[in-house]
Amino acid sequence: MKQIAVIRLSSLGDIVCTGPAVRALKAKFPDSKLVFVTKDIYRDIATALPGVDEVSAIRKRGEGFRDDVLNLARVGPWDRVVDLQGSNRSKKLVSFLKPGKSITDRPPRFRRALLLGTRIRLGIFRPVPRRMAKRLGTWGVKPDGRSLELIVPDAVWDGVKDRWGDGVAGSVVLVPGAKHATKCWPDEYWAELVEKLPVDGSVIILGNKGEFPDSLQEYAKDRILDLTGETGLLEAAAVLQHASLVISGDTGPMHMTVAVGAPLVAMFGPTVREFGFYPYRHDNSIVLERRMFCRPCSAHGSERCPLIHHKCMREITPDMVIDASKKIVNEPAKG
Repeated sequence: MKQIAVIRLSSLGDIVCTGPAVRALKAKFPDSKLVFVTKDIYRDIATALPGVDEVSAIRKRGEGFRDDVLNLARVGPWDRVVDLQGSNRSKKLVSFLKPGKSITDRPPRFRRALLLGTRIRLGIFRPVPRRMAKRLGTWGVKPDGRSLELIVPDAVWDGVKDRWGDGVAGSVVLVPGAKHATKCWPDEYWAELVEKLPVDGSVIILGNKGEFPDSLQEYAKDRILDLTGETGLLEAAAVLQHASLVISGDTGPMHMTVAVGAPLVAMFGPTVREFGFYPYRHDNSIVLERRMFCRPCSAHGSERCPLIHHKCMREITPDMVIDASKKIVNEPAKG
């Protein structure tokens, strides 16, 4: 059996965004074994990508990286390798695997830097999932035009219910954290949001350990189920899949929400549509953002606002999120 390796080492949202490309690749080469290569911490979520037959996890340097790469080379030969990372590290990995054919994604780094530095929008900025899938066109791979996708096993959802109860289904899920601080909504806004949410039932806080908002501490034992730091990635995907509404910033869980088809209100601050990470072909979503001269200020967010004020997120008020939530809850998705 011929083997195809798809390399995307990080990060969570980017890995989820590879879904359309991976799905189209498998459709073109259904008899080939498709192996997804990623960092060990993303192994579980990669198993849920459509078309993936096996996941090869790469540990950090000094923690088994060399052994993992050698093992990957040994299980060759590799008929084709797709590098969707496009970094120096992933390019070296491609050369080490010595594939018959290879393709490397080319993010628009110059045009992105031009936009950041001058606000000049040069050329067409494609959504990242579409760009990745389109890159495979030289092999005759045709994207199917569908959205992101994660296939979460029923057993994972059963495990979530066993652990936290059937009441998890239909909850409103809030994702307050982000890898970079400027992507985070002000802490005090979350308490006002919970007070005004237009839905009944429980509220779940999802994310990494330490991301539970201080302003919600008084609600912790009442209406809110704190799952920060408690779930694996597949469990988090299952929680999102069965949510009545998800409210998030521009984060990995936002893309997971799109991939499982849940209703979404997303808040964008330092980043913009042109970077390609808006909810991809997801009718049941609303993006909130403010037009400001200082946006975008970074490609992926940063630890502090360059102008200190952080208005791009502060001016997205709780009432704006409530209005968007009501619209999402009361109006079914198109199509």
